[in-house]
Amino acid sequence: MENSADRSRGVGILLVATAIASVALLLNHPGDHATDFAGVLKEEAANQMINGVVHGGFIVVLAVQLACYAIFTGRIGARPLAIAGMTFFALGAALQIGSLVVDGLMLPQIAARYLAAPPDRLPYAKSLFALCGTAVMILMPMGLFFQGVGVASWGGALMRVARIAGVLAFLLGVAVMAAVARAASTGTMMLLMVAIALLALWALVAGETLFRRTA
Repeated sequence: MENSADRSRGVGILLVATAIASVALLLNHPGDHATDFAGVLKEEAANQMINGVVHGGFIVVLAVQLACYAIFTGRIGARPLAIAGMTFFALGAALQIGSLVVDGLMLPQIAARYLAAPPDRLPYAKSLFALCGTAVMILMPMGLFFQGVGVASWGGALMRVARIAGVLAFLLGVAVMAAVARAASTGTMMLLMVAIALLALWALVAGETLFRRTA
């Protein structure tokens, strides 16, 4: 039992670390300042390394969180809401990872490839950017929304074992869904960054809850 408790505390600490890592990666996300397509190509190509680090880092964070949340769900117990939380979060993470691959790894590669291309090749680059941009605009909001559903479901499951954490989880999940819905209706993509920050806050709450209950 002591070894099991030690492992749970370790998972709690790891979740807190992923929360900190998420915020750090979010703060280092490259900004978009270009006003024409040629500028977009130059910007994406110049930021290829930092884009790879930031978006690749988020993929690693999500992978670690999935493993931690699986253990977290087991600690809550095999309640329907807890299982729903894990399922929805995993689905959302998969969709978000797809978006991260396209946005942070594929687009910079395409930009670097077409940066020095002759003008008659630029329409192909524009078509690829439009396709990838459309994919990102669909995958990222869907991924974050499903993660919000998962967090709210975990909140419902936590109500019986840790009421305060359960209420916080439910409110954070609803806030994530509301931010994504607002972003979709108004086109304010900054709200997606807010949703990511709220999910980082949930990782902090979940890690602290797991650590405290096994301390």
